[in-house]
Amino acid sequence: MKKLLAMLMTLILIAGLFAGCSKSTSNKPTEFKNVQLEFWNGFTGPDGKGMQKIIDQFNKEYEGKINVKTQVMQWGQYYDKIITAVASGNAPDVGIMHVDTLPKYAMKGVIIPLDELAAKLGLQESDFISAVWKAGIYEGKRYGIPLDVHPLGLYYNVDLLKQAGYDHPPTNMEEFLEMAKAMTKDTDGDGKIDQWGFAMPTLWPSHQIYWTVLHQFGGKATSDDGTEPLYTSQEAVDALQFLADTIFKYQISPKNITQDGEVTLFKQGKLGFHLNGIWMIAGFEEQQGLNFATAPVPQWGKQKAAWAGSHQFVIFKQKNEDPVKVEAAMVFADYITKHSMEWAKAGQVPARNSVRESEEFKALKHQMGFAEQADYLVFPVSSPYFPDAWGPSGEAVTNVMLGKDTPASALEKAADKGRKQVQANKQ
Repeated sequence: MKKLLAMLMTLILIAGLFAGCSKSTSNKPTEFKNVQLEFWNGFTGPDGKGMQKIIDQFNKEYEGKINVKTQVMQWGQYYDKIITAVASGNAPDVGIMHVDTLPKYAMKGVIIPLDELAAKLGLQESDFISAVWKAGIYEGKRYGIPLDVHPLGLYYNVDLLKQAGYDHPPTNMEEFLEMAKAMTKDTDGDGKIDQWGFAMPTLWPSHQIYWTVLHQFGGKATSDDGTEPLYTSQEAVDALQFLADTIFKYQISPKNITQDGEVTLFKQGKLGFHLNGIWMIAGFEEQQGLNFATAPVPQWGKQKAAWAGSHQFVIFKQKNEDPVKVEAAMVFADYITKHSMEWAKAGQVPARNSVRESEEFKALKHQMGFAEQADYLVFPVSSPYFPDAWGPSGEAVTNVMLGKDTPASALEKAADKGRKQVQANKQ
């Protein structure tokens, strides 16, 4: 009996040892051999060429181990195709999603949690811009690995500003209004203003501009769970009133700007200040004779804030999950974020601190104007209902900029519509 008990104890000890060995080896780097990955994204513009350069570099360095093939499509088609592909069991291995879409697709089970994989590769918050790292989390689990941030920022015409007597961009409300008024002129003497200090769009990206001013004024877009519109507060109303005042009170902006009308004015050299995303850099650099620079959005309210979006790497749910392919996909995402200099040149701010703090990135003067805002960028709350609650405020902004409604009235109508959309989608 004693021998039997001794043998049993020995077997238990050995089993424990093997279990311990198995657990420890799971953290060792996987040896990849001819792993084929499919990478889907919507980078159809010039930035796609920059991304492909990094992918080609990855495939060269991982030759015989991991090979990535890319399928590019318009973002409008991308998300519908993803759902179909996952449902049919033919999903790509890895993809890109905009940060505000992550919660919806996480809730639907289209993408998988990445916490264990991120930990195995040693990925942590200190490697990235803190706010964008946190933005990839939904209900306590990580679903995205940040590639970049693409914030709103200030473009300004260096020559017009200099002619008005200034050698630096505005940093606050007082400077902004003073400089914009100085640049708003009738240059040909026909009695009509043909050079503007600022141009407040009625459509895109007016919503992003409003988001920025709203948060600068101390307001909030929605509740933390994304289900309740909060943009009927006094701060929210005041923020929208300020933007309307640039048109109707201060008269530093033309009225009724059509889609991209402000972009045309800036390219023509007839606009001093232009608010838009970092993605406009390449187009403005190609504009012959346009002497422009970039800067953070002026602080119009009591605190600094700027709207920002982010592209995040995601891994799609498979009918039959292959742990080796999943890990290879994470290795690929990690590599791209570490080597995102080409991506930055295409007009983005790298999410990875090591790239953003490099001398090579700092030499990109136009991108640096946007990167200076890294510590106070404001991303959407992580909720699948956020687009429903926040979305209707875009129509409110448009109506107020067109003079068709007051800020308080327009925002109240939008909030009511947002609540109804949230309830409809919950049901």
